[in-house]
Amino acid sequence: MKKPLVSVLLSAAILLTAGAARSWADTITFNNQSLHPDGTITVGNTVTLASGVIDSVARILPLAGFNITGTCGPTGNTTFGCLNFTTGTFLGTNTNTAANDYDYLGGGVITVTGGIASLGIPNGTVLWTGTFDATSNVILQFDDICATAPTQCTGSLTGTLSTGTFNPTLALALGVSANSLGGNDQSLFVQFTGISAPTTGFPSGTAMGNTNQLQVVTPAAPVPESGSLILVGIGLVAGAKYLRRRRLA
Repeated sequence: MKKPLVSVLLSAAILLTAGAARSWADTITFNNQSLHPDGTITVGNTVTLASGVIDSVARILPLAGFNITGTCGPTGNTTFGCLNFTTGTFLGTNTNTAANDYDYLGGGVITVTGGIASLGIPNGTVLWTGTFDATSNVILQFDDICATAPTQCTGSLTGTLSTGTFNPTLALALGVSANSLGGNDQSLFVQFTGISAPTTGFPSGTAMGNTNQLQVVTPAAPVPESGSLILVGIGLVAGAKYLRRRRLA
């Protein structure tokens, strides 16, 4: 027996409504898979990183990943892509944690550059660009040994990313929007040389960068407004009634 047209159209409306309501965000991860130690961090009134290493980019679900090449890496090696950034200005010691933790304002610029041969993207291409969130502090943290041996110690720099933009070819290959929502600089390890525990003002000196991971969240699929979905349902029901009357006439 054929289903009444009204039921068919109502079922279609329900499916449209349910399908449109589903949405999710994707996380794209830039990695330094082998933790190639390179890049120069300059610490002062701001913190900057030049030529930090990024060697791959991946989306987990569905799985998609690519190796990144470029002109960053150990001296004489041009295998890896680059991560570069600068933070906002120094804010002061982070009193909520250890005495050798320092807060910097967000903002600044953060970029990932490199090439992806399988996508026809040449070295030196900007793969993603964005900023640190201007409303969240970037935290430079040194380990305890810095208090007694400030000329050589290790630490990390972490921050929250604000909105940004992917290279359109890369975004298409990953199956995400070219515009991003933000994310996290998971951890940037440093081997510091300089004054990491100043009596006044900000720490100063240089460090070797060793990027672990940069996570960028892309926008979820747009969800139609509930009012629009209701109008779609009403229209389908009205159409069903009209067609039914025509069949009975």
